[in-house]
Amino acid sequence: MQQEPRSKFIFLMIVILFLIIFFGAYITKSSASEKGNAEAGKKIYDARCGLCHGAAGKGDGPAGASLNPKAADFTDKAKMNKSDDELFKLISDGVKGTAMMGFASSLSEQERQDVIAYIRTFSKK
Repeated sequence: MQQEPRSKFIFLMIVILFLIIFFGAYITKSSASEKGNAEAGKKIYDARCGLCHGAAGKGDGPAGASLNPKAADFTDKAKMNKSDDELFKLISDGVKGTAMMGFASSLSEQERQDVIAYIRTFSKK
């Protein structure tokens, strides 16, 4: 008889743990995207990123056509599966072996977060 309440308790704890992990990951990902302002990011993107990455974020900007490797395609959901922290590092430090330069010295932390919020909009379309 005592085994049944214990089994229910263990099952309940497993369900609660699953919910904490699932919703914790969702909340973390959502709040990270909320650090930036996509509207402000669009202005920066248009001025600094669009030449290589293109107006629609496909990596097909006027300067991007001659790049090898090509500029990142922000509409590719698989490639955009990176965390905001990973994207922040790439934007800040640049990407070795590519034409992607770092923007840590020319964009504030908030501006880089704004750009991340904006480029996230390409993979949501």
